Amino acid sequence: MKGAKMFRCCGVALLACGVQCFAANQPPKNSFDVVALVDSLDFAKQYDIETTTGTVQVLEHVLLTHANDIWWRDKGGGKMRYPSKCEAWPISEAPFDKRRLPSEDIYGHLRLDAPWAHVFPLVREECAKRGLGFGIHTTLEENHGISSLTSSWTLDHPQFWGCVKVGEPWMGCCSIACPEVVAHKMTMLDERLALKPRRILLDLARNGSWSYTREYSVQMVADWKHLHGDEPVPEPSDSRWVKHVDRYFCNYLRKFSARCHAAGAEFIVGMTDIDGREDAKFKKLLGGFDWKPLAAEGVFDAIWVMSVPMDKARPFESTERIYRDIMAVRGRSKVYFPLPAYDYAQTSVYSYARFAKTSVGEATKRLLEMAKSVGGSGVVMECVDYRNYTPEVCAAIGEFLR
Repeated sequence: MKGAKMFRCCGVALLACGVQCFAANQPPKNSFDVVALVDSLDFAKQYDIETTTGTVQVLEHVLLTHANDIWWRDKGGGKMRYPSKCEAWPISEAPFDKRRLPSEDIYGHLRLDAPWAHVFPLVREECAKRGLGFGIHTTLEENHGISSLTSSWTLDHPQFWGCVKVGEPWMGCCSIACPEVVAHKMTMLDERLALKPRRILLDLARNGSWSYTREYSVQMVADWKHLHGDEPVPEPSDSRWVKHVDRYFCNYLRKFSARCHAAGAEFIVGMTDIDGREDAKFKKLLGGFDWKPLAAEGVFDAIWVMSVPMDKARPFESTERIYRDIMAVRGRSKVYFPLPAYDYAQTSVYSYARFAKTSVGEATKRLLEMAKSVGGSGVVMECVDYRNYTPEVCAAIGEFLR
C-alpha cells in the first residue's frame, strides 16, 4: 500500500509537472497580439547587448510600447545573434575590432555569436516570466542585405551560387534549386528551433538580394531544359520562368513549414506590399511569388503583412480595402497587419497621421482598430528600436489593449 500510495503521489506530481510544462509552452491568452520585432544590434550604442543586464534593458525599453509578443532577430548586419555551427566565425561574423576601428562606443567590440553573449535562453525566460509570447525573426537569406556575401557556407560552396541570365555567377546567394542548399537551410532552421520559440517568422523582404532574376544556376537551367527540351531559357520577366522558379521556392516554404510544425512551432511568413485581389502577387522583391495557393493549402500558420500600397489621398480607406481583400483569401492563416515606425516607403504610422492630417495617437488607434475589426490576429511593430515609437504611439497602444 505504501508503494502504491507513493506511486500515486509521484504520478500526481508528474502530471502536475506535465501540466505546468504544457502551460508554459502555450501562447499567452491575448485576444489581440501586439508584436515587437527586436534586433539587438540596433540597441548596441545604448546598452551592452552582450550581457544579461544589457539584454534585459533592451527588453524593458521594448516593453514601453506595451507589446505582448516578442520576436527576436537571429541575425543581421553580417552578425549572428547566437552561437551557430553553420555560420561560425571568422567569415560570417566580422566583429568590430577596436585595434583597427578605435571607438568609445559599446558598438565597437561586439561579438554576438559567442556563447557568453547567447541571449536567446535569457529572452525566452524573461518573456515567460512576464507572460509574453516569444518568437524568432529570421530572414530568407542567412544574413541581412548585402552582408549575405559574408555567409561562410555560401563562400565555401561556389558550385551552388546563383547566376544572372548571362551566366555570370551571383555569389550573394545560393540557388534554391540545389538540394544541398535547401538541406543547409534546414540545418540552420533546426538551430533556431532548438532555441524553443513559440513561433518562427520567415521574413521574405530581407532576402539578401535573392530574386528570380538570379536563379539561372546550373541546376535550375538543367531542370528547365529537361522539362522543355530545346525551348530557349526564358528571360526573367517571362511568366514561364517565374512559374519555373516558383516551384522550387514554394517547395522550400513547404519544407520550412513542416520542420517548424514537427518542432511544435508556428510558421509565419512576412511579405511586403501584398494585396488580396486576384491579379495581385508578391512582385515587389521576389519577382512573382503567388502566396495565395500556399495559404489555401495551410502552409502558413499566419501571414504578416509587412506593408500595404496605400493611397496617400485616402490612407485609411484604401488600407482597409486591402486588409479586407487579404482576409478574404488568407485560407487557414491568421493575419498580422503592420504598425511600422520605419518610414522608408512612407507607410509608417507617422505617414498615416501626416496624410490623414490627424495626430499620431489617433492614427495609431485607427490602425489598431482597423486591424482588429477586419478579423486580424494582431499587429507587428517593425522593428522596435531605441525611442522610434514615440510616447504618443505607445500611449495609444496601451489604451487600445486596456
